[in-house]
Amino acid sequence: LEFSEAVTGRVSGFGHQGEDHVWEAELEEAYLHWHLNDFVSVGGGQFLNAFGFQSDLHLHDWFFVNQNLSNSRIVNEGELISQGGELLFRTPGSGLLTFALGGLRSHAHDHGHGGEEEGHDEHGDEHEDEEHDEHEADEDHHGEHEHEHFEIDEAGFQSWALTSDYRFRFPFDDSVTGSFSLGLGENGFGRNTTIYGAGLRKVWNGHDHGQGGPDFCSGAVMLQGEVIGRTVDAFLEDGDEVTFDDYGYSNSLHYGLSDRTTLSLRHDWISAVELAELNDRHRLSAAITAFVDPEQRVRARIQYDHTLDDTVGS
Repeated sequence: LEFSEAVTGRVSGFGHQGEDHVWEAELEEAYLHWHLNDFVSVGGGQFLNAFGFQSDLHLHDWFFVNQNLSNSRIVNEGELISQGGELLFRTPGSGLLTFALGGLRSHAHDHGHGGEEEGHDEHGDEHEDEEHDEHEADEDHHGEHEHEHFEIDEAGFQSWALTSDYRFRFPFDDSVTGSFSLGLGENGFGRNTTIYGAGLRKVWNGHDHGQGGPDFCSGAVMLQGEVIGRTVDAFLEDGDEVTFDDYGYSNSLHYGLSDRTTLSLRHDWISAVELAELNDRHRLSAAITAFVDPEQRVRARIQYDHTLDDTVGS
């Protein structure tokens, strides 16, 4: 939406097939930005909160079919949909510093047991399915032993969050992009969760397509790495206070076979959380993506995943 040079916005939604093969539609973003000058903008509405390279990407902008493991568990299933306001500061060298504050719209999950727990997020992320398999395997293994149940989903933001994200190009090489992120908010235990992240992206043989820096295209190589972690203040079922850390990383390599075809490789890892009886997990992914029309509006992708986890096997 471009009402004028000073006022712009965006409305975005999608449809997906949920439980019992029922199709549903959902509003993802609806916000306005008021550009005070060339360097400062004020925004408000519902928006995908910027946190690292991945969280504010819409589904069609992903390089892989599924969400990164660390984003999926740590950053509210991979994205922070905020209902509030944001301040955007453009810095020299195409940098963008974002501050956002608002209520978090979380996805509803059925946490019941006995085969009813689905654990899908709205983008069809397989990671929650795998975590559900982990929980079932653990429950079968420990069924004869008494242990406290700890719900890992409650560690994410549930009420409000204040976040900051800074993405910038290095002054000595505009093909290198850095990212630093920090967030604080109330979790499902009524206490605080702090999340943090840092990333680095390097592009070789990129070309300037009018975006102020090298864009990924035919013959280009892109290497991207990102680390995300969090510190969670929580309660056990008996009311005792507990604090734990959770972290992971995602590394990926992309090669432009042509302007319409990209080959991608990824290795991501997420740490163990003993309280929730989750083991650490590695995943190797290979994907090939191709636009099937010259206007790059329709895309096809095939991907292979190999997961390594002591609970669910290999």
